[in-house]
Amino acid sequence: MEHGRARGWMIGWAIAQGAALWALHGLLPKGNAAVLWPLYAVVLAVPPTLQLLAAHRARRLLWVHAVALAMVFAAAAAYAGHASLGENRGRAAMALGVLLSCSWFVLLSFAEQRLASGTWARDYARLFATAWRHAFQLLLAGLFAGLFWALLFLLAGLFKVLGVSLFMDTFTSRPFVYMATPMAFSMGLSLYAAREEALAGFWRSMLQVLGWLLPLACLIALLFLVALPVRGLAPLWKTGHATALMLGLMAWLVFLFNVAWSDGRAESQRFGPGLQRFCAAGLLAMPVYAALCAYALGLRVAQYGWSADRVWAALAVALMAVYAVGYAVAALRRGAPWMALARRVNVAAAWLAVALALLTCTPVLDPARIAVASQLARLQAQRVDVQAFDFRYLRWDAGRAGRAALEQLAQEQSHPQAAQIREQAQAAQQDTHRYARGRGAPVWTAETLRARLQPFPADAAPDAAWLEFLLTQLRGSQLSLTCTEAVPCPVLRIDLDGDGQAEQVLLSGYASQVFARDSAQWRTVGRLQGNLRHVQGARAQQWVEQGVQTQPPRWHDLVIGGERYSVRETD
Repeated sequence: MEHGRARGWMIGWAIAQGAALWALHGLLPKGNAAVLWPLYAVVLAVPPTLQLLAAHRARRLLWVHAVALAMVFAAAAAYAGHASLGENRGRAAMALGVLLSCSWFVLLSFAEQRLASGTWARDYARLFATAWRHAFQLLLAGLFAGLFWALLFLLAGLFKVLGVSLFMDTFTSRPFVYMATPMAFSMGLSLYAAREEALAGFWRSMLQVLGWLLPLACLIALLFLVALPVRGLAPLWKTGHATALMLGLMAWLVFLFNVAWSDGRAESQRFGPGLQRFCAAGLLAMPVYAALCAYALGLRVAQYGWSADRVWAALAVALMAVYAVGYAVAALRRGAPWMALARRVNVAAAWLAVALALLTCTPVLDPARIAVASQLARLQAQRVDVQAFDFRYLRWDAGRAGRAALEQLAQEQSHPQAAQIREQAQAAQQDTHRYARGRGAPVWTAETLRARLQPFPADAAPDAAWLEFLLTQLRGSQLSLTCTEAVPCPVLRIDLDGDGQAEQVLLSGYASQVFARDSAQWRTVGRLQGNLRHVQGARAQQWVEQGVQTQPPRWHDLVIGGERYSVRETD
């Protein structure tokens, strides 16, 4: 009877969630993200919370927790929606989804502990079991929903072969998708609740197996630590992603330790004294890795300033440092059960992770705001060259903070290169194609273009009108160049058609083009064909310096019935 009532509760909330998502979809194209995102956060977070905590549905405290969760998530989503713009809104929404999902999962276990025992984390064994139960319950529900849709599409596909499209049209209709998916997910949740005892044995057995990987992870940590004094830190820094590698190793150590250590009770320990000491030695290496991560990150920040990625890395290093120091202290303490202090470390780190995740959705730790402020300060202090400054990051990746920074730079007056800053900022503001240029490509201005072109003959300066035409092509993404100031592209001024007017030939490898003046206007008349590898980069300059001449074709084209045919010589 109780399972039936709980299942009805879950299905009721699934129907409510589906109806709400359907209604919100109609607002999506015209909705304000600062309003729409909080609504989505509440609709996606509150119903699963009430479903997973269905055993406490008669408690007033459950509704208090649900309302508090909705308010916190709505506030975080409102700020994230306001800070994002159309150019980076997709990635911002994905980041917000990951942050809120992880925070929700952690808070869910604490909420159930509070509802069951009146305390947040006093019974660590219950907290551990609750977290893993929720993980497997959600995994099973997601698998059930996925298989549900696979079978529906199999049915639709079979009937479509017979010429009946009713099922395919029904299953792909928006109302059906929004209503059926939450209901299938809730059915998966309720099936786990009905068979919890049998399924709990399954996930506990799986953790038993995974726990035996901890000694291997500790061996890797110790071996690498021993090798560092021999090989030095230089090879590590040369990788460019040393912090990510070491953070990954520490994350594996934390995960596998908690799998092996289980709920911390003495009867749950599977390792003998020897393996416990070995694993403790591996955990003692974690503070060294945390220090190396902090040092490596500090070097990058000192050299290049803060970026959004470095802010995220700093938060990850801070969280891992809590685990590292806490586990090291626990490993040094004697007594039973083994690593008893890890309980407090895990609880503290969990709350810290939630706090950091939510603070990134506020002005306090907004990575985009921090990155923009840091890069602007470096530019104003002349610690970065104007040509090397990434104006496109402000335009496309930094959201509202980046847009405000571009507006500020477009009015810059105090910098020694203020005119160049204004020109590049205004060019970035007018940029309409996110991927028009590769990563690190310049914002094209008259100065940057001239610096990347090498005229031949040397005294044949490029025509000013042609340069302006080239700038228009570059800014409109109709032309791409691989030229740099160190290796400029040769520009030939030569008459190719014998009409007495010199054409401009731009040699840029496979992007080599020919330009001609037509009625006082420049236009692109064609591309070069041949072994274009010889006219790319430094090699192009070497070949041009050996001499350039025109050569008429040996074979004239043939016109048959108004169609033109060329002769392609055989070897």
